[in-house]
Amino acid sequence: MANCPKCGYKLRLIDVKAECPKCGVNLIYYNQQERLALDADKAEEEHINFQPKIDRVKFAFIGTKLSIVRLIMLLVPIGMLFLPLAHIKVDMPYNSFDKNISILNLIMDVIAEFKFDILNIAPTAAMICYFVSILGILLTAVFAILNIPFVSVSCSPKGFKRNVTLSSCGIGFTVLSIISFFVFNSQLSAKFGEMYSGNIGVGSFLVVLGFVAIIVINVLIKKQNIPVKYTDLTEYIERIARRKEEIAQMEAEAEKARKAYQERQTAESANK
Repeated sequence: MANCPKCGYKLRLIDVKAECPKCGVNLIYYNQQERLALDADKAEEEHINFQPKIDRVKFAFIGTKLSIVRLIMLLVPIGMLFLPLAHIKVDMPYNSFDKNISILNLIMDVIAEFKFDILNIAPTAAMICYFVSILGILLTAVFAILNIPFVSVSCSPKGFKRNVTLSSCGIGFTVLSIISFFVFNSQLSAKFGEMYSGNIGVGSFLVVLGFVAIIVINVLIKKQNIPVKYTDLTEYIERIARRKEEIAQMEAEAEKARKAYQERQTAESANK
């Protein structure tokens, strides 16, 4: 059986009342306020541990003027993907195709309407470059989107390197797509002459410039080296420290009472 939390009396099976038969304390509600205070302390400790993370995320997004500019610039590469990235015109029997290519119509118009008819008689290298160019743009879109959530951890030790790496990957895949399209375009122009024409759109270059601008802003933020403004949690820390001291003192008093009760029990047993 359990012992009374106050005096240490060993409860028996016949002790069915809510009160301790020795000291009369209510066994159910004893130290209820202290237990509630402990729960509150745990909640405050979690708040103390989590608040700095919130402060770093907030500072990464709107901590400085450059951070706000960076947040806006993160949307630029995504927006530029909706501009004409390239233009393809095909004028062949039973197959006419005249489209500006953007991320919006890349799948539905370019792949679906092109129907690979011209690619079936195109050089193998041109076919490969065609698919590499499309894959490059899709991967560019992925890294442009990843830039947004990862900026939230910019204040971490590897935050600057991560931001620059993501934007650099976006530049790399955009350039890869441009080069692949250029090779594809050159080979089809040489094979089909006036029946085919194509050119790279301004959107592709603006995507690259968007990523470059993000890298420049990240470098400027790094050079500023402004420390994160953390929320003052001194009040919470001091309150928890005081509560721990009070709890330790109460536990010491309870332990002292239990030892005293055990000594009395031992003395009574010796007298008998």
